[in-house]
Formats: sequence, structure tokens, C-alpha cells
Amino acid sequence: MDVDDFDDIKPVIISAVIILNVTLNIIVITVIAKYPQLREDRTTLFMLSLTLSDLANGCTAMPISAAVCSRTTPHVRDMLQYLPKINEICSVWFNFASTHSLCWVTVCKMVAITKPLRYEQVLTVNRCYFIIAGIWLCGAVIATALSPQIETWNLDICACGLSFTSTLPADVVTLLVFCLAVGVVLPLSAIVYATTTIFVTILRTHRQIAAQNSSIGGRADFVTNIPSLTTRAIRSGRNVLVICLAYLVLTIPAAAYVVAIIMGKEHEVPSLFKFAAVWIVFCNSFVNSLLYLLLFRFVRTKAMELFKFPFRTCDSRR
Repeated sequence: MDVDDFDDIKPVIISAVIILNVTLNIIVITVIAKYPQLREDRTTLFMLSLTLSDLANGCTAMPISAAVCSRTTPHVRDMLQYLPKINEICSVWFNFASTHSLCWVTVCKMVAITKPLRYEQVLTVNRCYFIIAGIWLCGAVIATALSPQIETWNLDICACGLSFTSTLPADVVTLLVFCLAVGVVLPLSAIVYATTTIFVTILRTHRQIAAQNSSIGGRADFVTNIPSLTTRAIRSGRNVLVICLAYLVLTIPAAAYVVAIIMGKEHEVPSLFKFAAVWIVFCNSFVNSLLYLLLFRFVRTKAMELFKFPFRTCDSRR
């Protein structure tokens, strides 16, 4: 495909991401807001923070990127001198909140599986709200700290441009490394650790169930009378594993792009790969909500009830 032809497709791809983002995240937020029993789970509080941050990104930074990249609105690039900074602040802030919220979704599930009796004591509702407030505040601070370094657009990725050349001052390099460590490396490391712990715990529990079940002659009632860890908690833990695995897979191209930048090979990376790497990561903004709706049975059931309700009302009037 010719590069010029692909430039015309870029805003279409971004618009598709925005539509999926807004639709799926609004559904999840509506379901969580309508049914209080969902909010009794600490994991749901962080999932709500995750969907809110993804929705905010889809309503702010992404539309700006679509307008900047579109040939029909080239004047947007020069419309406001500080528009790249707005794009950067919104993108960094909401992506920071999204990544750290997903991190805490995984950590919550890890605590629920490894310490089921102390789960509610360790992660109280007030403590969860405090963590969520801290996530959003830290994201705002980091985004604001990076904004002075943003001056131009990077049309390869349809977003604000940030130079990673060796001529940057030492304090700027230190700031960038710190923000990368806190905003990306730290939460991803925690996600990997938590998912590994969940996987090992679930695997070990299944082996214990199989061993004990076989030792008592394969009695079916034993499986239904096992502790809560082996039923709903394990199913929920597997669902979180799938969400985190999808997130990590979608992050791989962007990680390769960042490595190329750090090694000073950015100019050797094809423009198509740059765009694909960045916007594959942004697909997490709706994939998280999609998997949440599909994998969690109770959430899926409530979402179906929510959309069936108006039709039931119409049928009853007939």
C-alpha cells in the first residue's frame, strides 16, 4: 500500500478506535453505575477507574489525533500553539490512569486469591478510593511535567511529538526516564508479577483439587463443597489473566518502538510500523472493556438485562 494512500486511512482507523472506545466504555460504566452489587467487589472500583480513563482518552486526545492526521482538516495542526501540549497532557494523563488502574485490578485479584480471608481488610473501600485518587493525581502531575517538552506534531503516529535525541539536557533525560519508569515499567512489572502469582496459585489449587478428588474416588460433591477460592474466585482470576494477557500482547509493538527510540534507531523504523505500534496500544482502551463484558458472567448478564429492559417495556405496552 502506498504511504500517501495509508495517510488517508489513518483518521478512519483512529475514528474506528474512538467509536469502539466510547461505545464499550459507556456500556461498562452504565452497568457498574446501575447495579450497586457490582461495586461491592474492590476489583470493580479499579475497573471503573480504568473505563473512565479510557473513555476520557477517547473523548479528548484521540479526536485531536484524528483531526491532526486528516487531510481534510490540516489547519488543526496550526490552529492553536498549545494544542500539542493539550494532546500530550490528555494522552499521558489518561493512559497513566488506565495502565495503573489495570495494574491494581490485577493486584486486587491477586490479593483476593492468595489471601481470601484478609482481602477486605487489606483493601478496604476507602483505601481503594485513596489509591484511585492517587493514580489520577500522579498522572496529572507527570503529564504536566512533560508538557514543556512538547512543541510539534509527530504525523507518523498522529500525535504530539517528543524528541529523544542525545542532545537533550540531562535534566530532561532524567525526567523522561523517571516518567517512563513510573508510568510504564512499574505498572507492567506489577502486572506481570501479579498475573504470574495468580496463574501459579490457580494451577496449584487445581492440582490439589484433582489429587484430593481422585483420592476419595471422584466424588462430585467434593468439588462443590471446596473453599470459595476454587469456585468464583478462580473463575474471576482466570478472567483477569485473559485481560492482562491481551493488554501485554497489544503492548509488544509499542515496546519494540520504544526500544528503537532509546537505541537511536527511530529514523530507521518504518512510518507504518510507528503508527501501528502506537494505535495497537490505544486499542487497549476498548479491548479491556470488551473482555470485561464478555468474560465476567455476572457483568455480562447485567449488561444484557440493561439492554433488554426497554424492549420488554415496549412489548408489555403492546
